[in-house]
Amino acid sequence: MGGGDLAKEVVQALEAGGASVDWLDEPDDEGVRAAVESGRFDVACAASREDAFPLRMALLVRHLDPELPLVVTIFDPAIARQVEQAIPHCEVTSIADIVAPVLAGQCLDSNIVAIRRTESRWVGLDESLEEVALPKLKARRARAVIEAVFAPYDRSSGLLFYGAIGLATMLLFEWIGSMIVLEQSAIDALYGSTKSLATVGPNSAVDDGPKWFKGAIVASMVLTLLSAACFTGGLINRLVDSSLTGLIGRRAVPRRDHVVVVGLGQVGLRLCLLLRSCGVPVVAVDTEAEGENVGFAKRARLPVVIGRGANPAVLRRLSLARARSLAAVTPLDLNNIEAAMAARAADDDLRVILRAGDGEVADETQSLEQIGHVVDVHRLGAVFIAGLVLGRGPEAVAVRDGRPHLLQASGWEEYPLSLAR
Repeated sequence: MGGGDLAKEVVQALEAGGASVDWLDEPDDEGVRAAVESGRFDVACAASREDAFPLRMALLVRHLDPELPLVVTIFDPAIARQVEQAIPHCEVTSIADIVAPVLAGQCLDSNIVAIRRTESRWVGLDESLEEVALPKLKARRARAVIEAVFAPYDRSSGLLFYGAIGLATMLLFEWIGSMIVLEQSAIDALYGSTKSLATVGPNSAVDDGPKWFKGAIVASMVLTLLSAACFTGGLINRLVDSSLTGLIGRRAVPRRDHVVVVGLGQVGLRLCLLLRSCGVPVVAVDTEAEGENVGFAKRARLPVVIGRGANPAVLRRLSLARARSLAAVTPLDLNNIEAAMAARAADDDLRVILRAGDGEVADETQSLEQIGHVVDVHRLGAVFIAGLVLGRGPEAVAVRDGRPHLLQASGWEEYPLSLAR
């Protein structure tokens, strides 16, 4: 049950696995009722990119038949848990959960086809599907943090940070200068310098100081005024605007060894969270400031930049030359191609991962390999869903020699369906 490219791919994957399939591409209540009450089917499957349709189909099928096994695709984890608890004999999966490990592996290294979680840590899978260690990331973490702080992405953070640095520098200059030149005690010099900085009143001891020191204090006051203006402007902007990036911490836009994820849809959000759980700095780019996933990313303290992923000005500010890779994973293939081409124009050596699977562009995956590494999200997801429907109990999916492989209890097994189009 379900329309669109994803449901079509699931049908093809099931037929390649030896199943006999009836496809309701535009199911209505009567059509589903007739199919279920016919008693001809071993399992029902609802595949869609939207959560509402599979949820409704699961409720309808379970109302018509309390025992017929169900496989549905639902992205939202909270809804998925409720469906599993409320609807018996129903297996829930998500395209985003299926393909995010494959995308993440390619983001980290061209020789890693996927990543997976062991009992103690994340590991990569090489081209022979053997477990390998992930690339070391911690060695340059301190440098990456320093660069993110001293080169903040958004201007309000820069104003706030450098305004605060300017104020602290001027305070320190006047404090030390008053102790050395005016021979004040440390506390008296600090008191006078702080009064001057806060514009409560001047340090009266400067009046009796040498002329050159008075000139230096004049320059200091002018610089203090400019620093205070920058600091105040940045602070107000941070307090008033709903900022999606930060100056320090998890929401700071990384500047080195990071992954840029264009598109914060279901797949993009899962990819960002997965990369961060592996310790990889990540920043997302999305066009919708008020999108549901953008709100979730903000709560999860993921840095999000609002803008078009194909905008050279946006990409230029994301330090692509020092990035580990860029993943274009919006729901629209053409948008992903635009973002990939713009990224390549900004840095020809950048590793680009390209999501495909929607529309006619997906039929040209081989030609798209000239732009970046292509991951056919729907076909990989369809293979995993077919494994669930056929009772093979898949745990993960990966690509080896251009063919999908399913990880089952017995190990990796090639699925009889080519990824080439």
